Amino acid sequence: MDFQGQIDRLKSLALLRHLPDAKVAELARVLAVQTVPAGDLVFEEGSPGDTMFLLALGQVRIEKQLEAGGFAELNVLSPGDVFGEMALIERLPRSARAVAQTDTTLFVLSRQDLERWLASEPLMAVGLFVELLRVLSHRLRRSSQELVLLHDVGDLAVHRFEDEASFLRAVLHRMVPHLEGEWCAAALVHNEWSAEVVRVATVGRRGETLPVTLPIAETASRWLDAHTFCVALAGKAETPVGFLVARNELMMSPAERIEIEIALAAIGHLVASALLNIRHDVDERLRARLQARSALDASL
Repeated sequence: MDFQGQIDRLKSLALLRHLPDAKVAELARVLAVQTVPAGDLVFEEGSPGDTMFLLALGQVRIEKQLEAGGFAELNVLSPGDVFGEMALIERLPRSARAVAQTDTTLFVLSRQDLERWLASEPLMAVGLFVELLRVLSHRLRRSSQELVLLHDVGDLAVHRFEDEASFLRAVLHRMVPHLEGEWCAAALVHNEWSAEVVRVATVGRRGETLPVTLPIAETASRWLDAHTFCVALAGKAETPVGFLVARNELMMSPAERIEIEIALAAIGHLVASALLNIRHDVDERLRARLQARSALDASL
């Protein structure tokens, strides 16, 4: 990326949109450009941080290590996003790790270079940090909404439901109000005996327009179109136990689509686990009734 290309890319970032062209050019001179191949670490959780990253090209995945092992995906960032900014505000270790999801180009700004750049015009610091606070506020608000959504669905998962349809109706009624936009949603269940996938619940103004069935061979969560995301509810075998389908009538940016994928995938894990428990309970109740009937027949 040549120098003019760096300036053009920087001017497209929301964080820097308030800056005059001359200041953007000045900033471009102190930024380092870093390329990270897909799958490589940008930084590790717990590592010391003294740099902020501006994502120019590609995608970066933010992950948090779990006590039980493995990593939980927190977010997937797109061009224009900022991350690692807490290193410029607090001298604390990184709270999560960043991994290049695709081949990625980053602008890297160290605390030392930032201080040198701002020293030439102190008022510039006010504008930059106001934008940083806006980024943090939006991120916290989005995280809070996702936590409330997961809590509400998780709360349903520990309650007893007589059948899958009543549970899934309750899930949709909890889920849709938390989604930003004009959403409707549907739940579909795979009947193991008939091998059919049938819609059992809808919520929202246009819920009835969502699919009434889906091919059971499609085992991956995916976008059915630009507005509609389908979550496959993984079962014990390769065949899903069902699907959640959500549609937003409003257009979504690439970043918003990624946020929806992450939030609905997390809900899908909870719902799939609860459905398996419900199926187990239904089977146990049926077995108990059959045993009682057999005992009654034997006594006659």
